Amino acid sequence: MKTLRKVIGYISLLLFCLQAPGQETDSVINKLTHYIRATDQFSQYIPREKVYLHFDNTSYYQGDNIWFNCYVVTSELHEATGLSKTLYVELLNPGGEIIDKRVLKVENGQCHGDFTLGQLPFYSGFYEVRAYTKYMLNFGEDAIFSRLLPVFNKPKTEGNYEEKDMLKYGYGKYPKKREKPQKGKKVNLKFYPEGGNLIENIPSRVAFEITDAFGNPLEATGKIINQDKEEIADFAVTHDGRGFFNYTPNAGKRKAVVDYNGKKYQFDMPQPLPQGFTLQADNLSSSDSLEISLQKNEQTPAEMLGMVIICRGKLYNYCLANVLHNEPVRFKVDKTILPSGVSQIVLFNSNGDILCDRLIFIHKEEQLTIRSKAGKETYEPYEAVDMEFTVTDQNENPVQTSFSLSVRDGMNEVKSDCNILTDMLLASDIKGYVHNPSYYFEANDSVHRSSLDLLMMVQGWHRYSWKQMAGTEPFELKYTPEQGIEMHGQVVSFVRKKPKPNVTISSFLLKRGEEEEAASAFDIFTTDSLGHFAFRADITGKWNMILAVSEKGKKKDHRIILDRLFTPEPKRYRYPEMQVTVADQETEKAEETDAEEVPEIQEPEEDINAFLTAYEDSLAKAGNKEKVLRLDEVTVTAKKRSREKDIFNNRSKSIAFYDVQSEWDDITDQGKYIGKDIHELMINMNNNFRKTFSRQDEYLQYKGKMPLFVINYEPTMATEMDYNKYKLIRLEAIKSIYINEELSIMCKYADPRMSPLEVDDFYSCVVFIETFPEDKIPTDAGKGVRKTWLEGYSQVKEFYNPDYSILPPEPDYRRTLYWNPSVTPDEKGKADIRFYNNSSCKKFSISAETITADGIIGIYK
Repeated sequence: MKTLRKVIGYISLLLFCLQAPGQETDSVINKLTHYIRATDQFSQYIPREKVYLHFDNTSYYQGDNIWFNCYVVTSELHEATGLSKTLYVELLNPGGEIIDKRVLKVENGQCHGDFTLGQLPFYSGFYEVRAYTKYMLNFGEDAIFSRLLPVFNKPKTEGNYEEKDMLKYGYGKYPKKREKPQKGKKVNLKFYPEGGNLIENIPSRVAFEITDAFGNPLEATGKIINQDKEEIADFAVTHDGRGFFNYTPNAGKRKAVVDYNGKKYQFDMPQPLPQGFTLQADNLSSSDSLEISLQKNEQTPAEMLGMVIICRGKLYNYCLANVLHNEPVRFKVDKTILPSGVSQIVLFNSNGDILCDRLIFIHKEEQLTIRSKAGKETYEPYEAVDMEFTVTDQNENPVQTSFSLSVRDGMNEVKSDCNILTDMLLASDIKGYVHNPSYYFEANDSVHRSSLDLLMMVQGWHRYSWKQMAGTEPFELKYTPEQGIEMHGQVVSFVRKKPKPNVTISSFLLKRGEEEEAASAFDIFTTDSLGHFAFRADITGKWNMILAVSEKGKKKDHRIILDRLFTPEPKRYRYPEMQVTVADQETEKAEETDAEEVPEIQEPEEDINAFLTAYEDSLAKAGNKEKVLRLDEVTVTAKKRSREKDIFNNRSKSIAFYDVQSEWDDITDQGKYIGKDIHELMINMNNNFRKTFSRQDEYLQYKGKMPLFVINYEPTMATEMDYNKYKLIRLEAIKSIYINEELSIMCKYADPRMSPLEVDDFYSCVVFIETFPEDKIPTDAGKGVRKTWLEGYSQVKEFYNPDYSILPPEPDYRRTLYWNPSVTPDEKGKADIRFYNNSSCKKFSISAETITADGIIGIYK
């Protein structure tokens, strides 16, 4: 904050009809300026971060790689962050399970990585990639980066990317950790009074949004009527289902009537408050100033109010205004000092209560442009492609800054309207799905500015809580910016979990695969008064970690709980986000979920035959031989099934997969103790399991029936001894567990004497237990010892570029032809790249994005 004199200066300039100073007035001024000072200090001492990911493609297929580059910047000016050195990037399947994770080292505000869509079991659908620093979690889960990517089933014909088959969201047996998307009525109407509330007898501007059941915008008209069905106002959509109208509310009940496709729909108007203030902001009339209008009604006492304007968590302007009378109080504020993007106007009283809140958007022509020039218009299959890229500023001056680049096969490409510009300046600072955000950056004319201002009125949520900044709402700084691979934990007593201060922790780190060598790292530290400890490492890859507790040189049987379960809950999808638009066809299909529609699941022919064979046996056992038609001897030629193919088939048809050592670690870090009990492990991993007892023996049930436990794909006989073999396995020996509910799979591994009907009646699923080889089973942890792992920075793969000047041509179905997370141009802003075409590409699709070290955004045009 510059000084309190600046506040007083604004008071002298902007106060209207100010009363003579007195003790009461001085007290109000002190309170208001206190909130302003606190707001400015918060932005200085609690800076924030943003993350954006640039992906190599707009959609993916099973088995594809997802390549991405990460830009980690400060929220205020979009400069490369100097805070966090560690970024977490997670891949979540449609059900909300984290199926892969990358821990990346942030250098100069950037890092890059990849995922492979090879997880079994695989479910097509909308996958979520999210990215965050641990420090960002202090500001709520809405602060993290999240992007939905459509992932399709592998084409039945290799390379035929016109096939875009996908399991509809909500179908399939896979676990669903996400909340179900909310479906509205056929026509939905929402009102957004400017500033937040309607106040009786004060004219207001009211924005509105009309959508269908899935949140898609509708074109419609309507009118407001009173109790006598007299028309008070009318309205019409101007852009993307939105519009606004002028309206003066009173205490009577009024309704809105929407006319859509020849049918009328009625909605209640929001009831106005009997007292209060309104705020109107004119951001369109002037290029250099923002006109503010404040007004109260007769029932509202006169009051001195404070107003601040903040952008991305930084205070840029503020003033005090004394609203004495019922006429509007108007004044102008300089907006040239505001940066590009979303700014927030907050009107508050001396109690720190927010009275009005309004978002505005400032559009400045300060961005870089990336252009390309190819050596020729079209290229033959497997031909070398040469391209020149140039980076310039708004004045066409060359800029030497690195950028991430993707060149794709443009045929059958899924359209994407998001880029680094729309995300950094718009989508990341408001809540909700923004349909076609690129539209608002196409031009800076009156039509686009009006549509953008309307969007600000409708989607008026913001990331930055003024109440926390002003100190009227508590803010807890739980996580500090990480400076490396950090591990935090606590030592507690074994039974009561009482913190153990001043005990010694010995840590051993051994690089996986190098256990026979000497310890790679060793350290000793002491817990604090609450039993906490922490250490930092700069390592790459996954390491085995052994932690041991001792007091005065003697090992102690205490529990070690590690603080690494900070990952956010999976977000709820919105139906408008689950859309697929093919760029060259311009046909859109929304992701609908009709309850009556169930996708057809086709079993492999060999599994159907196995099932029918087993079923035939069951008919024979039931004395129904006459129903079985026997053919003469036939010779059948077929490829012999391999064990590897069986295992792959079993995994791919499973509904759930668990890495047991990781799951066991997570359970321990939740403060739970399961000992060596496999039943407790199963119950904690999957809530469909329940304990049951028979003749004093403990068993598990899964969805009301017995699960069939199968160890290393060996069939389980229907004997008590064979069935209970899984209870004898040490948890340390179990590598992974798959759960499969397919009847044909259950029949394959159940006692062959059982008919399919008996199998279906008795078992609910197969629990496949895969164990480590005998010589790879970890040893048990000793007294006071925790054997676990430490996730270091992820290994970064290099994008594969085939060289057809050396390699012979072969079927090449690459969809991403070239990916480079860091292309560096020369001092003239130019960079040359070369890659080889695939088998069939005739149209290139290019995506290039950057942010300079000082926060200037650049996109491909």
